[in-house]
Amino acid sequence: MTEPVLTRIGIDVGGTFTKGVAVAPSGELLAVAHVPTTHTAERGVAEGVLQALEAVLGALPPHATVTLVAHSTTQATNALLEGDVARVGVLALAEARDERRVRPLTRLPAALPGEWAFVATDAPDFDARVLAALEVFTQRGVQALAVSQAFGVDDPTFERQAARLARSRGWPVSQGSDLSGAYGLELRTLSAAVNASILPTMLRTAAHVREAVSARLPGVPLLIIRGDGGAASLKAFEEMPLHTVVSGPAASLSGALVTRGIMDGVFFEVGGTSTNVGAIRDGQPVLKYMTVLDVPTGLRAADIRIAGVAGGSLVRVQGRRIQEVGPRSAHIAGLPYASFAPPGQLHGARLIELPAPAGQSGAYIALQTPDGARYAVTPTCAAGALGAVQADDRAQLQPDSARLAMRLLGERLGADADRAAQAVLEASAEKIVPLVADLMRDQQLRGAPLYGGGGAARVLGPVVARRLGVPFHVLEHADIISSIGAARAVIRVERERTVTRQDPTIADLLEREVGDEAVRLGADPATVRVDLSFDAEVGRLRAVAVGAHPLSAQTRTLAEDELHQQARALLGDATRRVFQGGRHSLYTAQLQVRHFLRRTVQHPAVVLDARGVPLLRLHSARVLLGSPQAVLEQLEAALGPGPAPHVAALTPSRLRDYAHLHDRRVLLETLRENVRLEREIAVLIDQET
Repeated sequence: MTEPVLTRIGIDVGGTFTKGVAVAPSGELLAVAHVPTTHTAERGVAEGVLQALEAVLGALPPHATVTLVAHSTTQATNALLEGDVARVGVLALAEARDERRVRPLTRLPAALPGEWAFVATDAPDFDARVLAALEVFTQRGVQALAVSQAFGVDDPTFERQAARLARSRGWPVSQGSDLSGAYGLELRTLSAAVNASILPTMLRTAAHVREAVSARLPGVPLLIIRGDGGAASLKAFEEMPLHTVVSGPAASLSGALVTRGIMDGVFFEVGGTSTNVGAIRDGQPVLKYMTVLDVPTGLRAADIRIAGVAGGSLVRVQGRRIQEVGPRSAHIAGLPYASFAPPGQLHGARLIELPAPAGQSGAYIALQTPDGARYAVTPTCAAGALGAVQADDRAQLQPDSARLAMRLLGERLGADADRAAQAVLEASAEKIVPLVADLMRDQQLRGAPLYGGGGAARVLGPVVARRLGVPFHVLEHADIISSIGAARAVIRVERERTVTRQDPTIADLLEREVGDEAVRLGADPATVRVDLSFDAEVGRLRAVAVGAHPLSAQTRTLAEDELHQQARALLGDATRRVFQGGRHSLYTAQLQVRHFLRRTVQHPAVVLDARGVPLLRLHSARVLLGSPQAVLEQLEAALGPGPAPHVAALTPSRLRDYAHLHDRRVLLETLRENVRLEREIAVLIDQET
């Protein structure tokens, strides 16, 4: 009897194509599907998700068993960019005496249409006043509600009560305290308002996707990729769709991580219309706070820089030179690529000009055949003419057609076909290079490798890398990397609290909160880890829980020698393992460092999880090993009278990072309580703090 193959399906909804993959536990691709994205279908992009799902299922071997479907989506991003937003009602809550102070902090952003109302939390008829405000909102055409309570971070009781009342009457509701745990009523209100503005559209999309998937795969979990690269349930998507902004690029970053095991580098994905650039440090996507519609939010997502140029961009010329490549694309213009046309179809073609938008000089160019058919001249044509597109690429490029396009362009520019093609690629790279350079500088990744994904990665990647002087690597399965990232994504939950003093009780509560939420979203409890960090300058405590779906936990685990290899890549050849837990390992090394005329010795350390991802990395650390009592005695002796340095502790079951605790007494008491039942522990002391 054939053993069933557990299979995860990942689907990425892009601007041009919706791509699906089926991935086995080993990481092997079992099926791949490409279908046009169904923007204008009755069920919207959900129709394309169903088509891709059907195509993938039809290509699977009969013994495959689907355990999970996950998809990334541009729906939230597109809704905001295209103005497909609902009229929002902001319900501001505070004590009656604070109404005047609360009013300017809870107003709607200028980019969103809507209404505002205030309800006093100390009013005896609170529920009645909320219902009255909702009635007024209904009369004024409000379609979604944002509820935001002053000091809701500490006690969101009334915020939740108002939300329950509204939901019981069919309102889509967004709560400020759910979106951000930081103090700042204005920030939470703005985040809730933007989130509420796309709730109706997202609820319709979610309903269509749920219907499509459950009809074909009843009982199979469905996850949505978030903008931070993690995954969440469809219910979480319905409540907080704002989390899925830059979902597609984040899925691509996740795909790069799981397929290549990248520790540090810049990843860029070249699609048909735009190029997305993101950074990876210590095996994790670099995140930032999102600004949406010029509105700052309390949500963090992948730091994605976007260039309006890609493999399908049109070439704009003025006189005998190339003015720009993009942002208009063949997809937007409704033109097929000249390089994909069989040579016979281009017989007798000539170069024509397409008017540039108002305010732009020159004209876009295209090919037109005697029968009136038009074809786009693109960077993909240029790469095909130069032989830069390999034969195993999925697109069936026609080299003779590509060279014809470049020969005609060259005649316009006064150059031969090769020089014209190179000029197109150089002009395209001109728009990408500054984005990559800025990201490398911002994240201290100068000289780091450049990794390429997307269907046109081989087209522009080598040119960008050459101009930056860095190595370039095309990822395996580059054109479907985002779908692979969706299929193998992990559950990730991040919460913040504004704290005014060190309080281990708050840290423990926040740690438990994000861990429980990760499990609720589908993470295997055995794989969940929680990292705490504290920003003393702004008084912000952040907890990040990361966990894997049961199947992804199997597919991401590395062998012992692979883990050691990852550690050596970070710390050097003299790396050795000094502590091993159930799901993490501690590696250290000894390095000689020259500083001007003297040499110093550093002891870098890194904690890797079972997937090889760094959970903690210190440039110079003192490591204490042994029983809890012995280690705590050594730690107490090592701590000076001033603020405690950065300390972390490893037990066989978990890693605890105490970077947020600077009080020596509080640190020792907290650590003693957390490790009292362990037989052996490791403590790291950061010698640079």
